[in-house]
Amino acid sequence: MTPGMCRRLLLVEDDPGNRMTLTMLLEDEGFTVVTADSCALAARLLNDAPRYDAVLLDSRLGDGDGRSLIPLVRARLPGAKLVLVTGWLNEEALCHAVDAVFQKGTHFDELLACLCRLLSPAPG
Repeated sequence: MTPGMCRRLLLVEDDPGNRMTLTMLLEDEGFTVVTADSCALAARLLNDAPRYDAVLLDSRLGDGDGRSLIPLVRARLPGAKLVLVTGWLNEEALCHAVDAVFQKGTHFDELLACLCRLLSPAPG
């Protein structure tokens, strides 16, 4: 699979440097990236008739707990893949609510491999 294959992602990240870097790297791989820097903006984007193949959700945002958006993502985007991006080590408890937990500081190629695996068509 070509990594991006015109896949549309919502990146929810409040750190400007991380947001910019991830956006550029993902766009270089062919993804279309829409960004939100807060829970409030992410909620608005999710409620505005979204079409995203995946959501990369920072667990800690400046205006709240990014994990609080998990039910909204699941309700508005039932077919989308949800990746929780975290700097915390204790997020394994949320593994049942998301498709993957990605540790901040891990190399981008591992995130890309995770996204490609999640977004690959099911065999059959």
